[in-house]
Amino acid sequence: MSDNHLGDFLRLRRERVDPRDAGLRTLGHRRTPGLRREEVASLAGVSVEYLIRLERGRDRNPSPQVIAALADALRLDEQATAHLRALCSPEPVAPPEEFAIDPTVLRTLQATAYPAMIASRFFDLLALNESGAALYDGWDIPLGTNLAEHLFLHPRAEEIYLNREELAAETVGNLRQQSGLDPSHERLTDLIGRLSIGSQLFARLWALGDVHAKTVGRKQLRHPSLGELDLLWTTLTVAAAPSQMVVVYQGEPGSDTERALASLTGSDREFATQSAIATASPTPRIARSIQPTAGQAPARQALPAAVPNTDDPR
Repeated sequence: MSDNHLGDFLRLRRERVDPRDAGLRTLGHRRTPGLRREEVASLAGVSVEYLIRLERGRDRNPSPQVIAALADALRLDEQATAHLRALCSPEPVAPPEEFAIDPTVLRTLQATAYPAMIASRFFDLLALNESGAALYDGWDIPLGTNLAEHLFLHPRAEEIYLNREELAAETVGNLRQQSGLDPSHERLTDLIGRLSIGSQLFARLWALGDVHAKTVGRKQLRHPSLGELDLLWTTLTVAAAPSQMVVVYQGEPGSDTERALASLTGSDREFATQSAIATASPTPRIARSIQPTAGQAPARQALPAAVPNTDDPR
């Protein structure tokens, strides 16, 4: 466990860079993977001593120019570079958590015929529309379930999630991105701790240091009554509550998955966006048991990371 989030990330990403990709010649066998500290320092135009201070947490606020140089040296993509900048911010940059769902957002959720849900930025299931509830009931996933825990810790996860490795990598990358926005958030550090202890898959992926903030993707699932589903998902941010996200599922037009989803509400019609809410439609299900007790101050906890010994001379 470590509270040196910046140093952990720099080391994880340094160990992943092939020296040849960085334009460096390698002679003989290297005892450890990735770039040495002196190589990163040279590529970034900083001193080795300064890089050591950053990795050991003695300096946590490099300049924008140094951040950009380190990102280039470590061959970070746009999302990983944004994560690095967030880790260097002196204050958390994450939006406050919101568990109350705006009534207009709920009406919008119910207005779509596609299965849809509202989740927190840490993957807590907050609300479902009618077809979404019918879909999730098949796996007995109640409101309040943390979907990351279900993916990594449920005993039947490998049976349910047919592309589990892909979904796992996306989920870990999203949690890594969230960790940069507020590294010491109590609920996030608790979640990452539980997943790291309970899932070797999570621990392995977390140690890679990958950062993802995907808003579209594919989820392949085995449903107990609908069979195999090939779902396309899209994530929309709720402007009034940036810590919440609306996730909408659909199948490819004309596919077996689209027809299976249509059957969830007892309708064989083609899916289409509804222009109004039927007054007889059930109210979307809403979770009410996730919000921490009022007045509890977040504890300052640490995110786990695969961290080499700080006495390592690299």
